[in-house]
Amino acid sequence: MIRYRCDYLLCGGPDMDVLSDGVVDVDDGVIAWSGAAREAPEADWVNEVRVPGLLMPALINGHCHTPMVLFRGAGEGLPVDRWLAEVMWPRESKLTPADVQAGMALGVAEMLTNGIATSSEMYFHPQAMAAAVTAAGFRSVISPAFIEDDSFAGLGSVADQLELAVAFKDHCASIPTVTAGLGPHSAYALSADTLASIGVLAVEHEMLLHIHAAELPGENDMVSALGPTVIQALDRLGLLTQRTVVAHGIWLDDDDIALLAERGVGMCHCPVSNMVHAMGVAPLQRMQAQGLDVGLATDGPASHYRLDLFEEMRTALRVHRLATADAGALAPVDVLRMSTQTAAAVLGFDDLGQLRSGFRADMVHLDLDQLSFGPILSNDDIVPAVVWGGSRAAVRDVWVNGEPAVVNGLPAGAPIAELRAEVRSRAVSLAKP
Repeated sequence: MIRYRCDYLLCGGPDMDVLSDGVVDVDDGVIAWSGAAREAPEADWVNEVRVPGLLMPALINGHCHTPMVLFRGAGEGLPVDRWLAEVMWPRESKLTPADVQAGMALGVAEMLTNGIATSSEMYFHPQAMAAAVTAAGFRSVISPAFIEDDSFAGLGSVADQLELAVAFKDHCASIPTVTAGLGPHSAYALSADTLASIGVLAVEHEMLLHIHAAELPGENDMVSALGPTVIQALDRLGLLTQRTVVAHGIWLDDDDIALLAERGVGMCHCPVSNMVHAMGVAPLQRMQAQGLDVGLATDGPASHYRLDLFEEMRTALRVHRLATADAGALAPVDVLRMSTQTAAAVLGFDDLGQLRSGFRADMVHLDLDQLSFGPILSNDDIVPAVVWGGSRAAVRDVWVNGEPAVVNGLPAGAPIAELRAEVRSRAVSLAKP
């Protein structure tokens, strides 16, 4: 067992209080005990690690397409429909497993150094993504993406892709940090029959179903043959369950929100991406008031540019305070919770997002001596400082399952220079007509 002793400890949980002089005991990747040092139990530990600064739960990115680092900046300024059809899908249709593995590896390194230890992915070539995740010591829910478009004919028929998705679930059974899901892109990118088939498969194999919905201003009109709103259409097709995760959820009416809450659906809020593409402001407060679990997410780096949940937390605070004309509409502790324990709940993890007994030891050490953090006058100042002033410069160490994934600000063992050169070379090739 290893005992981590820190200046300040944020365990998470209902109160999100910060403790001075904290202790976290980790045994075989699991937290055996956490709390104030003065209350720590007598224990036989192999080593005691001193953590100067704050020890807190690692961040969780609820919705992403990480290999899109290959396309970062492509199609800048385009609305989503044109961005997808004219820029992204033509390039993505040419992706090889090697392209995806390289992009995932570089993106995972970026997330880790931003304090993110878990992501939920929707993308192509899932085994290549899983290889990159495993090599980095990262954690991910990987949902193979499904799109019915002629440009993706090289991926095979939908039936073939669904068969491969089930095989990928079996492949993940032996990988402790990778969980398999299903990623139908959207109601407008797939037929009703295909959507229904994916819904049946998700229930039959108990897999998370990860889908974009209510993202575009005219999306309800695009799927009007299936139902009066995209949310009602997905429900009629059997896609809304407690294992469903909806990304974006911008254009929702009160009935949609009530239906999502009734079905136990999880929501991922992507404020930066929503703003980059001028899609709108999601009704966050109305969703939370109805009891929806809403986690924060970056979306893919081709639209957000950065895989940075510190930026996402600050943006959420600013946009919802402005949209509601209420400086108290959202607090730093709220968005930090959305990036840790609530995001874990959205993705179906009951052992992530907190540093408490029985939880996985996914932890971040932040250096509180960064200039953007001071002055800290009391423990109550720490969470606002982390949210408003946090950045990758403050991330000193990250542990995933108790294993070091970032050491002194650098990803453990990741050949960053080589990865960047490889991703650039592959991006040049993919951008060619």
